[in-house]
Amino acid sequence: MVDKKEIEHLGDLVKVDLREPEKYIKQVEQIIKYFDRLDTVEFDSDDTLRNEVDSENLRDDKHEPYDISLIDHLKKDQNNFIRAPKMV
Repeated sequence: MVDKKEIEHLGDLVKVDLREPEKYIKQVEQIIKYFDRLDTVEFDSDDTLRNEVDSENLRDDKHEPYDISLIDHLKKDQNNFIRAPKMV
């Protein structure tokens, strides 16, 4: 269903260097199968898709100040850029 060329093309589109595109084939096929399953779901009416809540049942918003700067606690790299977790 999905081949190596398609995975390499997808990597090019998202600007990611995929060293071993073969290992992603099974994952992409599983994702496609899941979307195929979602496409088969039928709803009897639009009411199934709605979840309405009365405005009286909502909580009041309150501003709670947060004094600690989260950015100061993050790992930073050269030129003060924030370092994100490595994606595997």
